[in-house]
Amino acid sequence: MERASLLEHLRGDSAALAAAAQRSPAAAIASCPEWDMTGLLAHVGGVHEWVEHIVRTRSPVYVKRQTTAPEGPDATRQWFERGAAQLLEALEGIDPDEPVWNWFDRGPAPARFWVRRMAHETAVHRWDGEAGAGDPNPIAPDLAVDGIDEFLGFVALWLAREPVANLSGSLHLHATDVDGEWSIDVWPDRLEHRREHRKADAAIRGPVSDLQLWMVNRIPADAPNLQVFGDRAIIEAWRQLQF
Repeated sequence: MERASLLEHLRGDSAALAAAAQRSPAAAIASCPEWDMTGLLAHVGGVHEWVEHIVRTRSPVYVKRQTTAPEGPDATRQWFERGAAQLLEALEGIDPDEPVWNWFDRGPAPARFWVRRMAHETAVHRWDGEAGAGDPNPIAPDLAVDGIDEFLGFVALWLAREPVANLSGSLHLHATDVDGEWSIDVWPDRLEHRREHRKADAAIRGPVSDLQLWMVNRIPADAPNLQVFGDRAIIEAWRQLQF
Protein backbone atom coordinates (compact mmCIF):
# COMPACT_ATOMS: atom_id res chain seq x y z
CA MET A 1 0.00 0.00 0.00
CA GLU A 2 1.32 3.47 -0.89
CA ARG A 3 2.91 5.51 1.89
CA ALA A 4 0.79 8.55 1.07
CA SER A 5 -2.43 6.55 1.43
CA LEU A 6 -1.31 5.10 4.76
CA LEU A 7 -0.52 8.57 6.08
CA GLU A 8 -3.92 9.90 4.96
CA HIS A 9 -5.66 7.03 6.75
CA LEU A 10 -3.60 7.73 9.85
CA ARG A 11 -4.61 11.38 9.71
CA GLY A 12 -8.29 10.62 9.18
CA ASP A 13 -8.57 7.85 11.77
CA SER A 14 -6.75 9.92 14.39
CA ALA A 15 -9.23 12.76 13.85
CA ALA A 16 -12.18 10.35 13.95
CA LEU A 17 -10.99 8.81 17.23
CA ALA A 18 -10.63 12.25 18.78
CA ALA A 19 -14.13 13.14 17.58
CA ALA A 20 -15.57 9.98 19.15
CA ALA A 21 -13.83 10.86 22.42
CA GLN A 22 -15.31 14.34 22.33
CA ARG A 23 -18.82 12.94 21.78
CA SER A 24 -18.61 10.22 24.42
CA PRO A 25 -15.69 10.91 26.80
CA ALA A 26 -16.84 8.41 29.45
CA ALA A 27 -17.92 5.58 27.12
CA ALA A 28 -16.93 2.02 27.99
CA ILE A 29 -14.86 0.24 25.31
CA ALA A 30 -16.36 -3.24 25.03
CA SER A 31 -13.66 -4.49 22.63
CA CYS A 32 -10.93 -3.36 25.06
CA PRO A 33 -12.68 -3.73 28.43
CA GLU A 34 -9.66 -2.58 30.43
CA TRP A 35 -10.22 0.97 29.10
CA ASP A 36 -12.88 3.62 28.99
CA MET A 37 -12.73 6.15 26.15
CA THR A 38 -10.17 8.34 27.90
CA GLY A 39 -8.01 5.31 28.70
CA LEU A 40 -8.17 4.21 25.07
CA LEU A 41 -7.11 7.66 23.91
CA ALA A 42 -4.25 7.67 26.43
CA HIS A 43 -3.09 4.27 25.12
CA VAL A 44 -3.14 5.24 21.45
CA GLY A 45 -1.61 8.61 22.20
CA GLY A 46 1.14 6.91 24.20
CA VAL A 47 1.96 4.65 21.24
CA HIS A 48 1.97 7.67 18.92
CA GLU A 49 4.30 9.51 21.32
CA TRP A 50 6.68 6.54 21.56
CA VAL A 51 6.89 5.98 17.81
CA GLU A 52 7.25 9.70 17.12
CA HIS A 53 10.30 9.77 19.37
CA ILE A 54 11.85 6.70 17.69
CA VAL A 55 11.31 8.13 14.22
CA ARG A 56 12.25 11.74 14.99
CA THR A 57 15.50 10.72 16.70
CA ARG A 58 16.24 7.97 14.11
CA SER A 59 16.86 5.62 17.01
CA PRO A 60 18.64 2.38 16.02
CA VAL A 61 17.84 0.77 19.41
CA TYR A 62 14.85 0.12 21.60
CA VAL A 63 13.55 3.14 23.52
CA LYS A 64 11.57 2.57 26.70
CA ARG A 65 7.97 3.60 26.26
CA GLN A 66 6.76 6.40 28.51
CA THR A 67 3.65 8.53 28.28
CA THR A 68 2.94 12.10 29.23
CA ALA A 69 -0.85 11.71 29.06
CA PRO A 70 -2.54 14.24 31.35
CA GLU A 71 -5.51 13.65 33.63
CA GLY A 72 -9.07 14.29 32.46
CA PRO A 73 -11.00 13.66 29.21
CA ASP A 74 -10.59 17.10 27.62
CA ALA A 75 -6.90 17.42 28.43
CA THR A 76 -6.25 13.88 27.20
CA ARG A 77 -8.08 14.49 23.93
CA GLN A 78 -6.16 17.71 23.24
CA TRP A 79 -2.87 15.98 24.11
CA PHE A 80 -3.79 13.13 21.76
CA GLU A 81 -4.54 15.53 18.90
CA ARG A 82 -1.20 17.31 19.34
CA GLY A 83 0.64 14.00 19.48
CA ALA A 84 -1.07 12.66 16.35
CA ALA A 85 0.00 15.79 14.46
CA GLN A 86 3.58 15.39 15.70
CA LEU A 87 3.63 11.72 14.70
CA LEU A 88 2.43 12.57 11.19
CA GLU A 89 5.09 15.25 10.90
CA ALA A 90 7.81 12.78 11.94
CA LEU A 91 6.61 10.07 9.55
CA GLU A 92 6.27 12.50 6.67
CA GLY A 93 9.76 13.84 7.35
CA ILE A 94 11.70 10.58 7.25
CA ASP A 95 12.92 8.70 4.21
CA PRO A 96 10.94 5.42 4.24
CA ASP A 97 14.17 3.53 3.58
CA GLU A 98 16.01 5.07 6.53
CA PRO A 99 16.68 2.45 9.23
CA VAL A 100 15.15 2.92 12.67
CA TRP A 101 14.42 0.39 15.40
CA ASN A 102 11.19 -1.60 15.39
CA TRP A 103 9.91 -4.52 17.45
CA PHE A 104 9.23 -6.83 14.50
CA ASP A 105 12.84 -6.84 13.28
CA ARG A 106 14.24 -6.39 16.81
CA GLY A 107 16.65 -3.85 15.43
CA PRO A 108 16.95 -1.12 12.80
CA ALA A 109 14.91 -1.60 9.62
CA PRO A 110 13.29 0.69 7.01
CA ALA A 111 11.10 3.36 8.62
CA ARG A 112 8.18 2.43 6.36
CA PHE A 113 7.36 -0.24 8.98
CA TRP A 114 6.14 2.49 11.35
CA VAL A 115 4.09 4.25 8.68
CA ARG A 116 2.17 1.06 8.04
CA ARG A 117 1.96 0.00 11.68
CA MET A 118 0.68 3.34 12.93
CA ALA A 119 -2.00 3.46 10.23
CA HIS A 120 -3.34 0.05 11.25
CA GLU A 121 -2.93 0.55 15.00
CA THR A 122 -4.92 3.76 14.79
CA ALA A 123 -7.61 2.41 12.45
CA VAL A 124 -8.49 -0.54 14.69
CA HIS A 125 -8.51 1.59 17.82
CA ARG A 126 -10.57 4.23 16.00
CA TRP A 127 -13.13 1.48 15.44
CA ASP A 128 -12.89 0.55 19.15
CA GLY A 129 -13.60 4.14 20.13
CA GLU A 130 -16.46 4.65 17.69
CA ALA A 131 -18.00 1.35 18.76
CA GLY A 132 -17.83 2.55 22.36
CA ALA A 133 -19.54 5.77 21.29
CA GLY A 134 -22.24 3.74 19.54
CA ASP A 135 -21.49 4.61 15.89
CA PRO A 136 -18.65 2.47 14.49
CA ASN A 137 -17.63 2.99 10.88
CA PRO A 138 -15.87 0.23 8.95
CA ILE A 139 -12.16 0.29 8.30
CA ALA A 140 -11.50 1.60 4.79
CA PRO A 141 -11.40 -1.37 2.38
CA ASP A 142 -7.92 -0.69 0.99
CA LEU A 143 -6.56 -0.31 4.51
CA ALA A 144 -8.32 -3.46 5.74
CA VAL A 145 -6.83 -5.54 2.92
CA ASP A 146 -3.35 -4.36 3.86
CA GLY A 147 -4.17 -4.81 7.56
CA ILE A 148 -4.97 -8.49 7.02
CA ASP A 149 -1.70 -8.96 5.15
CA GLU A 150 0.23 -7.22 7.91
CA PHE A 151 -1.41 -9.15 10.72
CA LEU A 152 -0.85 -12.55 9.09
CA GLY A 153 2.84 -11.69 8.86
CA PHE A 154 2.84 -10.88 12.57
CA VAL A 155 1.10 -14.15 13.49
CA ALA A 156 3.70 -16.12 11.53
CA LEU A 157 6.44 -14.45 13.56
CA TRP A 158 4.64 -14.84 16.90
CA LEU A 159 3.98 -18.55 16.39
CA ALA A 160 7.63 -19.15 15.55
CA ARG A 161 8.60 -17.42 18.79
CA GLU A 162 5.73 -18.68 20.98
CA PRO A 163 4.10 -21.87 19.63
CA VAL A 164 0.46 -22.58 20.46
CA ALA A 165 -0.14 -26.26 21.26
CA ASN A 166 -2.77 -28.20 19.28
CA LEU A 167 -3.24 -25.43 16.73
CA SER A 168 -3.55 -26.71 13.16
CA GLY A 169 -5.79 -26.44 10.13
CA SER A 170 -6.51 -24.37 7.05
CA LEU A 171 -8.67 -21.29 6.67
CA HIS A 172 -9.92 -19.29 3.72
CA LEU A 173 -10.96 -15.65 3.93
CA HIS A 174 -13.10 -14.22 1.13
CA ALA A 175 -13.87 -10.50 0.95
CA THR A 176 -17.20 -9.70 -0.68
CA ASP A 177 -16.66 -5.97 -1.29
CA VAL A 178 -13.15 -5.95 -2.78
CA ASP A 179 -10.91 -8.31 -4.70
CA GLY A 180 -9.36 -10.07 -1.73
CA GLU A 181 -8.95 -13.74 -0.80
CA TRP A 182 -6.49 -15.34 1.61
CA SER A 183 -5.52 -18.99 1.98
CA ILE A 184 -4.03 -19.70 5.43
CA ASP A 185 -2.38 -22.84 6.79
CA VAL A 186 -1.53 -22.84 10.48
CA TRP A 187 0.44 -25.19 12.75
CA PRO A 188 1.47 -24.83 16.40
CA ASP A 189 4.74 -23.13 15.43
CA ARG A 190 4.16 -21.54 12.04
CA LEU A 191 1.70 -19.97 9.64
CA GLU A 192 1.78 -19.78 5.85
CA HIS A 193 -0.52 -17.58 3.81
CA ARG A 194 -1.10 -16.72 0.18
CA ARG A 195 -3.46 -14.42 -1.69
CA GLU A 196 -5.42 -17.06 -3.57
CA HIS A 197 -8.69 -18.98 -3.76
CA ARG A 198 -8.39 -22.50 -2.36
CA LYS A 199 -10.61 -24.95 -0.51
CA ALA A 200 -9.84 -25.07 3.22
CA ASP A 201 -11.06 -26.70 6.43
CA ALA A 202 -13.09 -23.57 7.14
CA ALA A 203 -13.95 -20.34 5.39
CA ILE A 204 -15.25 -16.93 6.38
CA ARG A 205 -16.93 -14.66 3.87
CA GLY A 206 -17.89 -11.00 4.31
CA PRO A 207 -16.83 -7.37 3.91
CA VAL A 208 -13.08 -6.96 4.24
CA SER A 209 -13.39 -4.62 7.25
CA ASP A 210 -15.34 -7.28 9.12
CA LEU A 211 -12.80 -9.94 8.14
CA GLN A 212 -10.02 -7.82 9.63
CA LEU A 213 -12.05 -7.02 12.75
CA TRP A 214 -12.74 -10.74 13.25
CA MET A 215 -9.07 -11.56 12.73
CA VAL A 216 -7.99 -9.15 15.48
CA ASN A 217 -10.74 -10.40 17.82
CA ARG A 218 -12.99 -7.34 17.64
CA ILE A 219 -16.10 -9.11 16.38
CA PRO A 220 -17.20 -12.78 16.52
CA ALA A 221 -17.40 -15.06 13.53
CA ASP A 222 -21.20 -15.06 13.83
CA ALA A 223 -21.38 -11.28 13.42
CA PRO A 224 -24.24 -10.25 11.10
CA ASN A 225 -22.12 -9.50 8.03
CA LEU A 226 -20.01 -12.68 8.18
CA GLN A 227 -20.74 -16.17 6.89
CA VAL A 228 -18.86 -19.22 8.18
CA PHE A 229 -18.46 -22.50 6.29
CA GLY A 230 -16.81 -25.78 7.21
CA ASP A 231 -15.09 -26.82 10.42
CA ARG A 232 -15.78 -24.24 13.11
CA ALA A 233 -13.00 -25.70 15.27
CA ILE A 234 -10.36 -23.85 13.24
CA ILE A 235 -12.44 -20.68 13.56
CA GLU A 236 -12.51 -21.03 17.33
CA ALA A 237 -8.83 -21.98 17.44
CA TRP A 238 -7.98 -18.56 16.05
CA ARG A 239 -9.11 -17.15 19.40
CA GLN A 240 -6.06 -18.79 20.95
CA LEU A 241 -3.84 -16.37 19.06
CA GLN A 242 -3.75 -13.74 21.79
CA PHE A 243 -0.21 -12.39 21.69
